[in-house]
Order: sequence, then structure tokens, then C-alpha cells
Amino acid sequence: MPVATTETAASSTTTTTTLPPVEGPDPSPRIVAFYYPWYGTPEFDGKWIAWEGAGASPPRDISSDYYPTLGAYSSVDPAVVAQHFAWLRAAGVGVVASSWWGIGTPEDRAVPVLLEAGERYGIQVAFHIEPYDARTSKSVADDIAYLYERYGDHPAFFRSTDTTRWSTGDQPKGLFFLWSSSLPHDLADFVDADYWRDTMDQIHALPDGGLVIADTPSGNWIDGGHFDGLYNYATLEESPSFDWARTLPPDAWYIPSVIPGFSAKRITGASSADTERNGGATYAQQWAAALGTGIEPRMVSITSFNEWHEGTQIEPAKSGQPRNDTHDYDDYGDLGPDGYLEMTGDLVAGFLATDWEQIAAPRVRLVVETTSDWTVLAMESGGLWVQPVTVSLSDTAEFSFPDGQSLALSQPIDDALAAKPIEVVLELGILDPVDPLRFRIDRGHIGYTKVTLTGLDGETETPLGTALWNGISDELVNGEAEHNPYWFDVELGEP
Repeated sequence: MPVATTETAASSTTTTTTLPPVEGPDPSPRIVAFYYPWYGTPEFDGKWIAWEGAGASPPRDISSDYYPTLGAYSSVDPAVVAQHFAWLRAAGVGVVASSWWGIGTPEDRAVPVLLEAGERYGIQVAFHIEPYDARTSKSVADDIAYLYERYGDHPAFFRSTDTTRWSTGDQPKGLFFLWSSSLPHDLADFVDADYWRDTMDQIHALPDGGLVIADTPSGNWIDGGHFDGLYNYATLEESPSFDWARTLPPDAWYIPSVIPGFSAKRITGASSADTERNGGATYAQQWAAALGTGIEPRMVSITSFNEWHEGTQIEPAKSGQPRNDTHDYDDYGDLGPDGYLEMTGDLVAGFLATDWEQIAAPRVRLVVETTSDWTVLAMESGGLWVQPVTVSLSDTAEFSFPDGQSLALSQPIDDALAAKPIEVVLELGILDPVDPLRFRIDRGHIGYTKVTLTGLDGETETPLGTALWNGISDELVNGEAEHNPYWFDVELGEP
């Protein structure tokens, strides 16, 4: 905690603030915490900001179910920010993604304070672009150009030379999370991934490039919107599913978001969205689920360091703090005020020590050729399909992964009647493979479907199996011939 000391000279009194020391190993750039610099106090900002919502009367009464150890603070108080960054460093967090609501906003004006603290404590600053009024695809491109121009030369501005499917340059690039990617702002209509595609191409073409991560956890947003990766921000479950990680291609960034809990009764009056902390068990379960998909995260994002309104913070909270004569703030129970920082340090260490090569899914090439009007291929058992990449697709074909473990391929009925073949070629991983892999083909009454699998090991290709099916049942169901699925097995052989 910052310590204020007073030194007295002959005719004057000078107060200096001693900042927390820079201690311990460097934090990891693979751990990012969402950070909220929107808090204000009369001393630093001329008024209370953010703490006074929902009819609260700070400093004792604030718009949160919890109360910070540091009290109701200002996000531009250098001593407070320094303490935050010292805590983050000790927990192994090497990046903060700062909530950013547009040019000239209070969150924008707080960035220099964050960058200075980041330089001192070895933490980089990325940006969480929020759905401010009138945000559009064009304005986001302008925002990122502004952030580079205004702050990009600072040594604590996040940079990475890593590449993705759509960001292939090796220049040091900034990192930008795009919250509410399907709804640009409150008054906008919902958009699909392709709404952002030209903007992402424009950002990738900047001299500095850019890594933009969308919050819609569905792999089709990578190719549809040309995003560099996906995150989920918050899943309000004690044991959430991160299966969407398996839908990302292998050259996209998987950035799961983990929460310690969610509690916003003070600002909403309702508990319907609450996620109990359960003495830290929820946080541990979220980490386990995020790391248990078989897909290596490029980063893990923590939601949040200090979003006090929604109760997702890991920042230290006071125990037994009274709000009024009849009600105390919630606290972290037996974990104590610093408990989530200590848990974070342990969980980060476990993540960084994981041998992901031992978990990596072997990859196969899957070719589906058909003259039918529609074909569905599903893997019934033997493993899970992960990280699909579409190598090629016939021009007249429609193709999708409807549920992550099956694919649908179709063409116009006239083309099928003319026995026109269409084809999709995929490369994908088989997670936790077990002999045999069992597949099922469902198809229309017309033509045939052929499936070919080839194992891929570096430059080595191993034929695994081929199945051809052109049968159909004569049995009538409700006056129509029933589709008779065809099952076939593929032996993987010796690993």
C-alpha cells in the first residue's frame, strides 16, 4: 500500500509519497487483466465518479457489493495506480487491458498514468474498446490509429511480433479487445462478423498493424470478420464451458476469460445474474475449464482486476467493512483481503508450467466429396474435432459446422440432379483420439458421398481410410423414404 511520509524543513513542510517497491520476477505477458480507470474523487477529479452510482453516497457508501482496501479512490492518483500495478506484478499479471470509451474521455485521460506505472512495474498496457455512443467500424479504425499516435511510443504500450491468420506481419503490434462486437453501440442494430472485415483489413494494413480480439465466442468470426482471436469476457457459471476454443483455427488467438464471481446487487437490486465465489472455488473452476479444452491459450484474461460494480474484481477488498448501521459489505471470507491475488499467482504458475506439446491434438486432412444436394458428416465417437481450417471449397457449395462436431455440405438441387460433384477439404485436429474413430454420414436421396481421411505429421502423410456411400432405405416414413445413415470406422494405427 502507498505510504505517505512527512519531512519538515526549517520553514516548510513537504509531503512525499513512497511508491511500492518493484519486487519479484517479471510478470508474464501471457496473463492479461481487464482494468477499469473510470473512478474519481473530489480531490483528484473535482467530484465523485463511478462510486456514486445507484444512489450511493461515497466515500463510505459506494456502488458495489464490496469495498476496496484502498477506499474509494481516483484512477488518476499515481499512488493508487502504482499500488495496483505492484499487486498485479506480484500476481504474475504482465498486461492490463484498460477500459477505453473513446477519444478525450476520462478513461482516455487516465492512460498516461497507467503507462507510467506500467513502465515502473514491468506491465504493458493494451486497450479494451467499449461500445461508446456512435461507435462504428470506421470509428474503431480511427480509434486505433489515434491510440498509436497518442501513446504508441511509450515503452509500456503493449507490442507483440506474433502473427495470426489475418495479421501476418512481424512488426511489433498493439493489442485491442473489442467488447460487444455484435452490437457496435446501444442504438445500433446487431451485426454479423463481416461488418468488421474491411475495418480489420484496414487495421492490419497500418504500419504498426494490430491484433484485434472479438468477444463473440464462435470460430466463424475469425474468417468472417478477419479478427485475430476471440475472448469471452465473462461466463456467469461456476464451471463454465470453453468448448468454443475448439472452433478456432490454430493460427487464431484463444484468450479465455475467467471470473472469481459476479455480484451486482448494489447497482441492480437483483441477484439473478450472481455467480457465487464459493471461497475461491469458482475462480479455480473457471481456470480449470479454460485450460481444459485441449487448446493452448495464447493468453488468459482475468475479469477483472477492479470492476467493483459487477463484483468481478480480484483487487483486495476490506473484510467486515460496514456500509450503514444494518448492512456490511461482502468480503472474500476465509481467503482474506489479498486472497485472490495469491490465488492468481498460483494459477498463473500452473498455466505457465503446462506442457502443451503433450496435449496437442494430432491433425488430419478430411476430404468430403458428394453429388448429393446435402450431406452431413459427424464424428460419433473416438475423439473431438478441434481447430478446423478450410483448405478449399467448391464454388457452388455451402458449408458449415453446425455444432462443432459435424459438418454440413450442400449444393443447389439442380446441380445434384445433374450429378455435379462438390468438395470441401479440411485440416483439423482430433483431440484425445481413441481407435477406432466412428463417423456417420447422412445425405439426401441423390448421388453419393465419399469421405477420405489422411493423417498429417509434419511433412509425412498417412492414408487412414476412405468411405463411399450411395445407398438409401426403401422404408417409407410419413410417405417419404427415410434417410438411412451410414456408419464407418477409421483405425488410427500406432501413434
